[in-house]
Amino acid sequence: MLARDDLVSGDYRLLEVDHRTVVPYSVDVRVLVTAADVLHSWTVPSLGVKADAVPGRLNQLSFYCSRSGVFYGQCSEICGANHSFMPIVVESVSIPDFVSWVKNVSS
Repeated sequence: MLARDDLVSGDYRLLEVDHRTVVPYSVDVRVLVTAADVLHSWTVPSLGVKADAVPGRLNQLSFYCSRSGVFYGQCSEICGANHSFMPIVVESVSIPDFVSWVKNVSS
């Protein structure tokens, strides 16, 4: 979660993150979910997805974005101090923009 001092105009307090999950639109996306410490729940209501993240277990979910956009969610488990504020942001971009993003992240 971004600190209040790092927010810029237009960002949502308690929902904006420092690293968004970037996915291409017009393709089926499969997400593998697990946890290292406690139970979490990877939930993005506007995409219609929710999967529990359990230590030692691998869960999966899939979704399809038909347009570009930014989709917000939060952990929906009571999994520890301040975890109820753990935001999730999925940004859907075109395939060329996604390839460019992958190249920039990899280097």
